Amino acid sequence: MAPIVYQDIVSPPVQAVALTVRAARLDSVVQFQNVSLAAGEHMKPEFVKKFPMHAVPALEDDGFYLWDSHAICAYLVSAYCKDDKLYPKDPKKRAKVDQFLHFSNSILYNRLRDMSEPLWRGQTKSVPEEKKQRVHEAFQSLDTMLEGRQWLAGDDMTIADICCVCEVNGATNLAGDFSKFKNVSAWFSRCQATMPGFADIAVKGNAIYKGLLEKLMSS
Repeated sequence: MAPIVYQDIVSPPVQAVALTVRAARLDSVVQFQNVSLAAGEHMKPEFVKKFPMHAVPALEDDGFYLWDSHAICAYLVSAYCKDDKLYPKDPKKRAKVDQFLHFSNSILYNRLRDMSEPLWRGQTKSVPEEKKQRVHEAFQSLDTMLEGRQWLAGDDMTIADICCVCEVNGATNLAGDFSKFKNVSAWFSRCQATMPGFADIAVKGNAIYKGLLEKLMSS
């Protein structure tokens, strides 16, 4: 049975998993099944039974269930990819990738969610400036860490770049662009040019995400 990734492409973490599948050339291995967040399909009992966090992305692989985009990206590369460039086996190289996966999860994603969740819940129609500033502080940290390097964790693109770039892309919808951060801007352009499927997955997915956010803020 092929691994199944449950997705809604408006989600930056879902985009990261889809980009990882493309970069790892696993398109013929991994199946994607749409789960509409807007329609509440992630809250159906049969979905929650498998994935108590009731979130996407979520992975099912022959009775093995996994949530969290970072864990799913790492698992798919480790289990199915023919080489380890995207997620190195060398302990020190892998630790560098893990470091930025944690940065993506605990800093970038948390600050994106801090801006967007009150909008989704109907609690507000705007984002306070202090929350936008916290995102720009994260961009500044990323800019500093990218000084003198092309990729986050070494000489090659890894799942760290894939996960982080999707969060950065999503955060700009509410926090404004990152053009003043020269290293982030150069890295983002490099990701666009290098990651297979970036336009189809990250750009199109984020355009839908942006449209949904604009509706929430104007309705």
